[in-house]
Amino acid sequence: MHKPNQWLEADVRDSLDWDPQLDDSRIVVGADDGRVTLSGSVPTYFEVALATDDTGAVGGVTAIDNQLLVGLVGDAITDAELAAASADALDNDRFVPKGAVTADVLEGFVTLTGQVRHHFQRMAAEHAVGRVDGVLGIDDNVTLTGDPIPSDVADRIQKALRRDAVVDDALIEVTNSGHTIYLDGKTSSMAARSEAEMTAWQAPGVTEVVDRLEIAP
Repeated sequence: MHKPNQWLEADVRDSLDWDPQLDDSRIVVGADDGRVTLSGSVPTYFEVALATDDTGAVGGVTAIDNQLLVGLVGDAITDAELAAASADALDNDRFVPKGAVTADVLEGFVTLTGQVRHHFQRMAAEHAVGRVDGVLGIDDNVTLTGDPIPSDVADRIQKALRRDAVVDDALIEVTNSGHTIYLDGKTSSMAARSEAEMTAWQAPGVTEVVDRLEIAP
């Protein structure tokens, strides 16, 4: 569905404002023929990603340029304090295997290293650290182990997409080369595209998903 720029901007602002986890008071929204730009600042790095998710859920959005900065509130936080807080966040997250991920901090930016079996564990590590006050950005270098991949993995993902209410009307072709999954075709929205990518990541043995989907509202 194509929306006029002002209408799309208003819908995105409403979506951001509706999220109780997001402080959108300093976010500026711009729209140009389906492409949405987010500028301004938010209190935490976690909210940068949250703003992208909330924007992608709005019908008519075909691309997002997230230029949000993280604005600290209160006293400056040292790298040593951030490293300790990040380590605690990782250790307390039930989806991150104990001791599998390490957080190094330099000038407020966190680099995650280590190895886990599943994509959701890697994302859980990033989300856990993203919630730590004072984190300005995250470089996620956590890798996935090369578990065996089923010979019919592409067919399994294709069937999962057909079952999904969000993407069941999408024209998506799934192929794979080794542990890498390729998604080609079209979806009706950013939300459907994200859902398709996440579905592919859930297949056993997948270590990379190449999303080449186009959005055709």
